[in-house]
Amino acid sequence: MQDNRRNLLKTLLLSPLFCDKALAQNKPYTVMIITFRGLTTAEQGFMDFLNLRLKVDFLIRDVQGNRSLIRNFISEAKAKRVNLIYTFGTSVTLDVVGALGKIDPDVHLTDIPVVFNIVADPVGAGLASSFSATGRNLTGVSHIVPIPDQLRLMNRFRNTQKLAVIYNSFEANSLSTLDQLRQNASIFKFDLIEAPLMSGQKPNLDEIINMMDYLISKHPDFVYLPSDSSIIERASQIVEIAHKAHIPTISATEDPIRNDGAILGLVSNYYNAGAFAGYKAEKILQGLENIENIPIETLQRFALLVNMKSSIRLELYPPLDLIKIAEII
Repeated sequence: MQDNRRNLLKTLLLSPLFCDKALAQNKPYTVMIITFRGLTTAEQGFMDFLNLRLKVDFLIRDVQGNRSLIRNFISEAKAKRVNLIYTFGTSVTLDVVGALGKIDPDVHLTDIPVVFNIVADPVGAGLASSFSATGRNLTGVSHIVPIPDQLRLMNRFRNTQKLAVIYNSFEANSLSTLDQLRQNASIFKFDLIEAPLMSGQKPNLDEIINMMDYLISKHPDFVYLPSDSSIIERASQIVEIAHKAHIPTISATEDPIRNDGAILGLVSNYYNAGAFAGYKAEKILQGLENIENIPIETLQRFALLVNMKSSIRLELYPPLDLIKIAEII
């Protein structure tokens, strides 16, 4: 993985968009980073990229699952006149800049450039009308592999007739993912079994256990873990409950596969997504391009991750042709 990170940074740094003035800035730029669940490898990639190019002071602010704190961070950013704000995830980004048609200048930022990262569906969430230039003080990186591609991979492991999904009903990205799964259910010929978590922005463990017991009682072929910070935080418990029942889990993001035992996923690398967000931020900070003209983009390469320990435990093995291209955890 370290080689991949270095290669991405090298590729971006050699871009002709950069010039010697990148390192000539005497006064450091001030960049606020607003996270939902602490620093991830996405933020590390973002900071690593900018630190190689510019002098930057980072102000790291963590919501810790309490989105009411964001208004304090916005006030601080205005008072300190930060040059740019990086936001992690859909909920944080919506709270910072507002959805189209619902922007309140007294609540949301409209005059400081914002680069978001790890947003599953920026169009579905209302952050932008398309992936082209947003026309507002906003751009960013979406990390989600198209749902149909994820489902095709899942079917390569096991013909899926019942797909279960556990999701937080308070998270816009989870609701968007749910809508896409519903749209694809008839195409891929599976029944979608839904388990909504209703206890708040940070669902409690008891509710998760109850919802997982419900899903297991339906005997699904897979449990799907959406890109949802509250789900990712509880991924180890969700995966363990599912695997004890001999039901595999497919994840939309890499952490539950690497750290919590989810069996597979076709994912974007968080670190690379962060470096790509840093690439966009560098252009904005140096005035190389106006933020309203910078499109929202995804990474061009995805990684197939397979957790072999879980594969052995569940006796569910990837086809040999996939092993050749997979990163085995």
